[in-house]
Amino acid sequence: MSDLRIIVDHLKLDYSGILDIKGLFTIIAKWSQERHHNKKEDKNHEQNLPEGKFIEYEISHWKKITDYTRYIYKIRIMAQKLKKVEVTKDKKKSKMDQGRIIIYIDGFIEHDYAHRWDEMPLFQFFRTIYDKFIFRAYTERFEHRLVHEIQDLYNEIEKFLNTYRYYKVISKAPHF
Repeated sequence: MSDLRIIVDHLKLDYSGILDIKGLFTIIAKWSQERHHNKKEDKNHEQNLPEGKFIEYEISHWKKITDYTRYIYKIRIMAQKLKKVEVTKDKKKSKMDQGRIIIYIDGFIEHDYAHRWDEMPLFQFFRTIYDKFIFRAYTERFEHRLVHEIQDLYNEIEKFLNTYRYYKVISKAPHF
């Protein structure tokens, strides 16, 4: 069994207003692709309700740092009461989404993801000694780098969502 440590636990971003949900997914995919992460879609759920759409989307990204260590990012996006609205900016009309979106970002470090040290209890003991004392400086450096990358993703999403504060709603379109 590999050693999985939570480094960033539920970094939350809550936003209400006008947004482009497809653009948000594009920003996250672009950020991941620039850093050469592998990805897996864990959950993709969409439901049409009378008050608007409800979307729940969960994706995992991971990146091998060494032969022994890898980063795992979990991003969970929940959108509530999403409705299509017609907006204008600089006298140009376009259709956007309006609603509330909550994003949770988690960051993990997984040691011994190939399960090389799991064969015997003595090997597990040596792995623990290795991680806690010998490899400690590297582990702390990996943790700081992971926190920095997650904060970078958070800032990118926040910057993207703040671009829509200058739009004005003209009319609301039905949710179907």
